[in-house]
Amino acid sequence: MKSNFIKKSAIATALLFAALCAGTSAAEWTEYETSLLQEIFSMRAESRKCASFEESQKFLENYHNKILSDEIQSKIGDEARLAFDNLLILERWQYHWETDPKMDGLKEMIFPQFEKNLSWNESHPFAEQNPWLKLSSFDLINSTMQYLKQGQLIKLGLQEKKVYDSLLEEFPDMSLNFLLAGHWYYNAPAIGGGSKTKARHYYETAARNASNPYEKYFSNIYLAQNELGHDYTKYEEYMTAAEEAIPGTPYLQFVLEINGAGRTLYEYALDPQNTKEQIFK
Repeated sequence: MKSNFIKKSAIATALLFAALCAGTSAAEWTEYETSLLQEIFSMRAESRKCASFEESQKFLENYHNKILSDEIQSKIGDEARLAFDNLLILERWQYHWETDPKMDGLKEMIFPQFEKNLSWNESHPFAEQNPWLKLSSFDLINSTMQYLKQGQLIKLGLQEKKVYDSLLEEFPDMSLNFLLAGHWYYNAPAIGGGSKTKARHYYETAARNASNPYEKYFSNIYLAQNELGHDYTKYEEYMTAAEEAIPGTPYLQFVLEINGAGRTLYEYALDPQNTKEQIFK
C-alpha cells in the first residue's frame, strides 16, 4: 500500500498490487479466485478517484461487504479469503490513517486481521502459501508494526525481508513485490541491510513491470519521492506518469502539497500529524 503514507516504523505502508502471478505455486487459486483478485485491485484503484479519503473508505467498505456475502464466500477457499480481507481491510484502514493518523479505533480496525495472519502462518507452512497471500500478509503486518513493541517489530521486519527476497527470485516479474521490497530497503538502516540505491532499482522495476494502473500509480509516486530535491525534471515525469495511471485522485494532490513544502512521503511519515498541521493550515 502504504499513500503510502509510509510510516518508517512500519517499513512500508501501503499498499498495492494486482494482476496474476507468473509461474505456478504450491497453493494455486481457482480461476474464480484469481478473477476476484483482479477485481479487488481494480476497485482499489477506483476508490482512489473518490472526492475525499472518507468517501474512498466508504466506497471500499461497501465493496468489502459484497465480498463478505454468503454467495461469494461459498466460492472461495480459506487462503484466498484471508488474502482478500488483508487487501481490503488494509486499504480501508489506510484511508482513515490519511484522514487522521491518530484517529480513535485505527489500531482496533487492523489489529485483529494482523493476529489472524500470525495465527495462519503458525499453522500453515509458509513456503506452500500462495505468493499473493504472503505479500498481502506482510503488507498488512507492515502497517501494524507501529503498534508493536520493538522486539516483535525487528523480528517481523527480518521475516519480511526474507519473504521479499525469496519472491523476487521466484517471481522476477511481480511488480508489487518489487514495490514493497523497495519500501523495506529504503527504510531499513544500512547496518540492517537497507540500501536506498537498491530501493530505487526496485521501484524502477516495479514501474517497468506494472500490469495494472494501481501498481503503475504507486511505483511512480515513490520514484518521484526519490527525485525530490535532486532532479526536478524526473520528479515531474514520474508524477505525471502516476496521474496518467489513475487520473484525478485526491491522494496525488495531497502528495504534491507535501512535496511542495519540501517534504517527501518518507519524511512526512515520521511525524504526519505535525506535518499536516504545518502544511494544511
